[in-house]
Formats: sequence, C-alpha cells, structure tokens
Amino acid sequence: MACMGCELKEQISQMDVDTLVQEQLSFETDLAIEEVRDQRLQICHQCEQLNQHTCGRCGCFVRFRASLKQKSCPDRKW
Repeated sequence: MACMGCELKEQISQMDVDTLVQEQLSFETDLAIEEVRDQRLQICHQCEQLNQHTCGRCGCFVRFRASLKQKSCPDRKW
C-alpha cells in the first residue's frame, strides 16, 4: 500500500520535481560527484521499487537521495 504523500509526489510534473530537487540540493554541502549520482540513478531506474519520481521503499525523490554523498539505497543496491 502506497502512502498518501507518495501518491501526491507522483502526480507532479518532471519540471516540478527538478525544481524541488534543485532547491533542496542548494542547501546541501556534501554532494556526490555527477558520475556517482548518475550510476546510482541508473540502478534506481531499473529497480522494481521505483515509482515515477520516488522510491517505493523510503518515499524520497530518487534524484535527491542519489545526489547526496552519504546516502545509500534502502535496498542496498548502491
């Protein structure tokens, strides 16, 4: 069963997601390098837990989580 917040997050457009993620990342100082972020996102995009923009396990925007240096996949895939 998906949480209500996740359903709402999935209804927003990709442009809105990009804007939200960029705004949040502007407050972060410990970001992964682009190559690492892109490798993580490749794994996320092949995962059965991926909803349109969010992780079905933790509910986060996958692009945000993959961009943070110290974060990891809740399924330990990266």
